[in-house]
Amino acid sequence: MTDLKKKLDILKGSFESGIIEKDEYDKWKEKLEPDVKEFDRKIEEINKPGIEEEPKKSSEKALLISVAVIVLLLVFIFAYSILNKPKPQTLEDLHILNLKGKLKPEQGYVYNGVYSFVVSDDLWYTQLTSPKGAKIYSLALRYSPKDLKGIVIEGSLNAEFFNNKSEFFVTFNPTGKEFSYVGLAVADFNTHMSKVFEKNPVAACDRNETEPCKTRPIVTCEDTDKLVLYIKESERFRTYYNNNCIVVEGNGFDLVKGVDRVLYNLYSIMGQEEE
Repeated sequence: MTDLKKKLDILKGSFESGIIEKDEYDKWKEKLEPDVKEFDRKIEEINKPGIEEEPKKSSEKALLISVAVIVLLLVFIFAYSILNKPKPQTLEDLHILNLKGKLKPEQGYVYNGVYSFVVSDDLWYTQLTSPKGAKIYSLALRYSPKDLKGIVIEGSLNAEFFNNKSEFFVTFNPTGKEFSYVGLAVADFNTHMSKVFEKNPVAACDRNETEPCKTRPIVTCEDTDKLVLYIKESERFRTYYNNNCIVVEGNGFDLVKGVDRVLYNLYSIMGQEEE
């Protein structure tokens, strides 16, 4: 077909150069032109973009289907993991497993063969009947008895005086430096004393040297008519009773440990000596 086009071009050149007359040129042109046009039409058909786009469209469709399948698969996996996620166990469930010996030591243990201790959200829980025997409490403390072994509570507490008081005074040095730990220890002690022992806390200071202390009672262990918790900042870690006064000395988390150690003794879970 390329030859036809060449002939047509040659014919045109011959006419333009005067080698052939117009009549002869028209006659040959009329004869050759339909074949050339047919050839151009076929070439145009071949080069139409639609012919090449079909595989492209198929490829894009396959890609979209693949993406949809992957998305659905991820949604299914996520939904399956949510629906089949183990339900969080209650404290009661944990105590049952603990008493059956099915928890790891760091998850729970039975202290002295009586008290079930389980850990949840970084707190140790045990159950105890209130001193008046009217309620069963789920106690939460930061340390378990095993964490506090070796801490001895010295001295003696007047048990009758303790039981008869409906309020207690919490006192400390207002010019100290360990306020965050003092505050944590006091908050823990107040929670147990108010909820379980049903005693109301009264904030106090051991000296009148700051503005807030001007409106608070000034209390120390010398106030023998009051039940007192005295939190003392000290380099020495020590817990002891002084008749009407409960004293915890130390710094940092030792103050919190001392309070927990005292609470376990008041609950009769631990004695004053090492167990």
